[in-house]
Amino acid sequence: MQTEYCELCGVPLIKKGKLVQIEGAKPMKVCDKCAKLGTEVQAPRPKSAGFSKSTIVRKGFAQPISVSAPRKRDMFDYMEGDIVEDFPKRIATARREKGFSQKDLAFVLKMQEGDIKKLERGEREPTETERKKLETELGIKLLDIDNNSDSLQQNDMATTTLGDVLQAKRK
Repeated sequence: MQTEYCELCGVPLIKKGKLVQIEGAKPMKVCDKCAKLGTEVQAPRPKSAGFSKSTIVRKGFAQPISVSAPRKRDMFDYMEGDIVEDFPKRIATARREKGFSQKDLAFVLKMQEGDIKKLERGEREPTETERKKLETELGIKLLDIDNNSDSLQQNDMATTTLGDVLQAKRK
């Protein structure tokens, strides 16, 4: 079993730890001592199979009928990382290297030419579907995938915590 550490002061958690929100920051798993510095919050419930309850009232029925409706998913559910900042330059450069005009690329990707122009000018980011098409056709990467995990341990060593920074600042 892997030892967990307090996200604020870095001490090993003997118990399960508490989920605490301190001054509007995102909730952190902390030790009992650090839990006094903030407000304890409940751990998020595990996600269900993507269904939420909704009520439909059909004409002629006195009682509402309860059915399960699928939760609407947005593009952030599917993304693995952030779009790189220089995506317009990457798209334009790769398009020219392949010998495509904007019109040709739009035709190959089954997109509008105006959309290709907006992407290359940086007026909007590509959707997830457009990003995948562009990466495949042009042989580029448009996602900035952070290889650093948010876990407190990497290679069996604890990383710097907010508590470490606070202690160093006090000294």
